[in-house]
Amino acid sequence: MQRVEAEIRFARERQEYPERYAGSSDDGPLAVWTSNNNKMEIAELMLGIYLAKVLRTPDGMLMEYREVIRLAERAFGVKISNHRELKRDIFKRTNELVIFLKRLIFLIEQERDKKEA
Repeated sequence: MQRVEAEIRFARERQEYPERYAGSSDDGPLAVWTSNNNKMEIAELMLGIYLAKVLRTPDGMLMEYREVIRLAERAFGVKISNHRELKRDIFKRTNELVIFLKRLIFLIEQERDKKEA
């Protein structure tokens, strides 16, 4: 039932705020994700953003995980139809829970260290 409500809300927002969705699928992706594991990395990044609760719809509603995934799909021109399975796989990891996010942290710290040197 929540998914149906989210889809209805999304359809209404699309009608009320067409400028928010301008250039979504007709104009192609805004960027191209170039790694071989793009869907998992995008899902991991979007899960982190979703759990941080920092994205809201224009009317102030907290975005659902599926809505956050939709943003990434539009931005990168990638269809992530198995986002639920990817989320489950992330939570099932035993060694390294967030491989891509840890890599991002490492790269940011490495760049900071270069600047400080």
